[in-house]
Amino acid sequence: MKIVCLGDSLTAGYKVRPESAWVSILNRETPHTWINCGISGDTSVGMLVRLQTQVLPQKPDAVLWMGGSNDVIITNSSDSAKNSLMAMIHQCGQWGVTPIIGIPTAIRSVPDRWVKVCDLPKVCDGSADYVRWLRNFVVGIPQCYVDFDATFRAVGNGPELYLEDGLHPNEIGQRIMANAVMARLSEWGL
Repeated sequence: MKIVCLGDSLTAGYKVRPESAWVSILNRETPHTWINCGISGDTSVGMLVRLQTQVLPQKPDAVLWMGGSNDVIITNSSDSAKNSLMAMIHQCGQWGVTPIIGIPTAIRSVPDRWVKVCDLPKVCDGSADYVRWLRNFVVGIPQCYVDFDATFRAVGNGPELYLEDGLHPNEIGQRIMANAVMARLSEWGL
């Protein structure tokens, strides 16, 4: 099976060695083909455009989408992420592609250079609300999903899982993300 992972820096593997990114680990340790279409800094609207222009034309069997964190950081709102997610699920359905929702880790911190341009308490609250909404969504309208936030919380969600910015998973965190996906594969029928 071919699974495209569409997302932002959390999917791209920001500042880790390419072979240590969770998507690369999945390529080595599962029989499936995993394509990393993560772009650092991307918003959900950008992902929606890339779904149409870059991802669906590859004819994947599934798309694992994880985004919305940058939307919350930029606007203190997850409204555009919610709308884009709905559109992506619909488009995947039209193409016969299984959508898989990635629930990102809730934002606890942002890089120091961003603190000047965002309201960190509002960003953290908005991110936590978005994660709760995603959990309700995947249960209310049954969807294949992987809850990275719950996985990180289950192992303590400590600073040893993140880069110095406190936002992006380090190589240990990348391994945890790959394990979280592998634990869900049979439930998705993959």
